Amino acid sequence: MEEIRVGRIVWIALVILMIVLSLAMARFPYFPGDVALAKLLQSLAPESKNWAEWITSTAKAPWSLVLLAMSALISSRIARWPAAILTALSFLLAWGLGAWLNPLVARPRPTSELIHVVGSPSGYSFPSTFALTYAATLGFLAVLAALKSRGGPRWAALITCSVLLAIGGWARIALGAHWPSDILISYLMGVLWSVFLIRFIR
Repeated sequence: MEEIRVGRIVWIALVILMIVLSLAMARFPYFPGDVALAKLLQSLAPESKNWAEWITSTAKAPWSLVLLAMSALISSRIARWPAAILTALSFLLAWGLGAWLNPLVARPRPTSELIHVVGSPSGYSFPSTFALTYAATLGFLAVLAALKSRGGPRWAALITCSVLLAIGGWARIALGAHWPSDILISYLMGVLWSVFLIRFIR
């Protein structure tokens, strides 16, 4: 019981932190360290950005639906059909939250005066629709494996999903479409609602 109580306190504290950071994003176009970290990640990326554009496409239809189907299938193997249903719910929440919160926060995209920007990204930078989509599928799967699986499968899912989340975030920053803080806090949102949803799996 004590462990459950501590877990709830940590979850609530992280939700409050996420809300505070989201409010700050509505006020500041980027956070301290965003520019330096974005430049570093861009300097480490291959010169051709075709890889980043391809990864970006995996969070758009129809590939996002393939990503959802794969995540739901693996989730069902870990915790049966309720996990698959919650994976789909997580995905729908991601799209709904992004559509509602993006114009509300209205954080501008990175500019070419500060970092390298490929093309002319439209809309606002936070929350990242890409990051929310990845968080709702790969992030959900990682949290599910951490809480409901054991041994080799648990670590295989955690490591694979974490690597894919990192590469996905790197791709969006390499294109200059998002600041690192956009990606990280969008991922945090996904992890928090994943923890909340997985509580309904017995």
